[in-house]
Amino acid sequence: MRYVAISIAAILFFATNLFAEPDTVQKRVLSQEKRISELEKEVSNLKRELDCLKMAPIPDRLSLCDKTIPLSNEDAREDFEREFYQFLENKGLLTILVKRYGKFLSVVSDEIDRMRMHPDLIYLAIAESYLNPRAVSKANAGGMWQFIRDTGKREGLNITDHVDERYSVKRSTQSALSYLKKLHSEFGDWLLAMAAYNAGEGRLREAISNQNTRDFFDLFLPEETERYIFRIAAIKEILSNPRKYGVPIEKRDYYRPFAVLEFTIEMERETHTSVLAQAMDLPYRIFREYNLHIRKYKLPRGVYHIYIPIEKREPFLKRIKSTPGIYVQKEG
Repeated sequence: MRYVAISIAAILFFATNLFAEPDTVQKRVLSQEKRISELEKEVSNLKRELDCLKMAPIPDRLSLCDKTIPLSNEDAREDFEREFYQFLENKGLLTILVKRYGKFLSVVSDEIDRMRMHPDLIYLAIAESYLNPRAVSKANAGGMWQFIRDTGKREGLNITDHVDERYSVKRSTQSALSYLKKLHSEFGDWLLAMAAYNAGEGRLREAISNQNTRDFFDLFLPEETERYIFRIAAIKEILSNPRKYGVPIEKRDYYRPFAVLEFTIEMERETHTSVLAQAMDLPYRIFREYNLHIRKYKLPRGVYHIYIPIEKREPFLKRIKSTPGIYVQKEG
């Protein structure tokens, strides 16, 4: 489409500038370059509108955590379509999400299975952060599961000046699932548990008490919380059928799986974290990518959880034995 825009601009340029003075030609070149940019934007907008017209219709039946989304209800259908079509308009974002889903599926699903929870809960993490472990919200919620600091501490995450486990993929996943399990135990429904995760359990208790219903679809909640559940449902539908919705990503195109081993180590004295990177035989940047919860270059004496790629286990164990002042307490 860029070539179409350039061709149009070129015809206009040569038709009007054949006998022009050099200064005039330069000005008109700049003018035509600007026009090319405008034409490209117009073509892009037209393409986007065409893509919207070609979008697949919403499914006839839809469920989230085994609960049917009542698409026959006009309000529910409108709320779902709002989230569904906004995602479909952004194929670039969907491509990234499918690839990240492949990257983190195993580590999150393993924890879900271990805790015997519903597999659909992985889509909540996607709604929270687009599976970005480094995500920080305007409200300073952090990590893949978007814990605020106080909630993270309450749910057992280690959060200090030197370590913030909201950014640990494994630890934050464990804490988020534990929190969701408590919410499900209280409210008896996964959709209500997810709504409480978003709005806070106090606000949801108040809504249930004052509105005399425990059906999510009958509750009047903050708009963001109402959208949140439908957003999760839309993510599930699209990521379960990416090819159907115009994102034909193969498994071989997924980002490299986040496959790590956890070690508990003890440091007898303050230590620069580059020592750990060297023991893992990793560039410092890669070490930090696997250990986003480490927030400072130097860690004081104490006990820490660290993560290493599976393939680096043997060299790490060999090197750490000869590293003064650092001891492995536990693997796994």
